[in-house]
Amino acid sequence: MSRLTSTHFGIFVIFAAIYAAGTLALGNLPLGDLQVKTGEIMTPLVALFGLASVLGLAFGQFIANMASPLGPLDLITPAISLGALIVLRALAKRSILLGVAAYYIISSTWLSLLTSVVTGRSDAFVTSFARQGIAMVIGLAVYFVVKSRMPRQEPVNAEQARATEASG
Repeated sequence: MSRLTSTHFGIFVIFAAIYAAGTLALGNLPLGDLQVKTGEIMTPLVALFGLASVLGLAFGQFIANMASPLGPLDLITPAISLGALIVLRALAKRSILLGVAAYYIISSTWLSLLTSVVTGRSDAFVTSFARQGIAMVIGLAVYFVVKSRMPRQEPVNAEQARATEASG
């Protein structure tokens, strides 16, 4: 089991704050008739920043959903999101697109069910999938930009590792 470090805690806090502040302070990003949650845009980044970012996003979502117009039922959403984020992280090891697609399907299905039950809107399915889809596309663009700016770790082969240990 991994130790909690200040780096992990920092990542947790940053992701929680970005989601909560992005959702509560900035509100939704209006794109025509659709309202995209700005906090959702950070979702694909969990593939780069690990479990601390997964927990941070889920916690930030819990904080943001306390003020949700959908009421107390929306406090279930962070638990579903946590599961979907774990699936995203696991599948992203094979393909980031596969991981994001799984998150998109899980979260959009839940949000469409929640919205249709609470509001009775007949278009909840379409709008939920469209909102999440837009957020995931923007998030993937952010993911690829961030990934291209991260320092690359060169794989160390066994021979180089032994030579370094022997000389040190």
